[in-house]
Amino acid sequence: MYTSTLFAGVCLGAALLSTTGCGGNGSDCGVSGITVAPPTATADHAAAAPGNSQMFSASYVVKGGSGCPAVLAALVNSNWTVSDPSVHLSSSPATQLTATCTAAVSKPVAITAAPANGEKFIGQASLTCN
Repeated sequence: MYTSTLFAGVCLGAALLSTTGCGGNGSDCGVSGITVAPPTATADHAAAAPGNSQMFSASYVVKGGSGCPAVLAALVNSNWTVSDPSVHLSSSPATQLTATCTAAVSKPVAITAAPANGEKFIGQASLTCN
């Protein structure tokens, strides 16, 4: 009987600990990726600055668990790439960058951010250059 009471107490304690979220069970919380904002944008390559460009930023996404809702966290110092050479990017790595359209393109251009610290997350947005 003592063993079953002790077992029940340990199980109850473990259950309570797992429901405390970030304060009790850190495995429920943590970075689940990065996101690039805005997710889509349009710029006019023939317009004067700043109409020919768009600023993008990369932020961590914290995964939700019990007590840890999914939220955007701090900006991420990222290495940025672009899928079309007619879009010029400001310096990288950076938490924010400006993508400048130098020509019209037939389909949206992918703007990709990967954390400069080597984490394996990738965030992506698209830019349409008219």
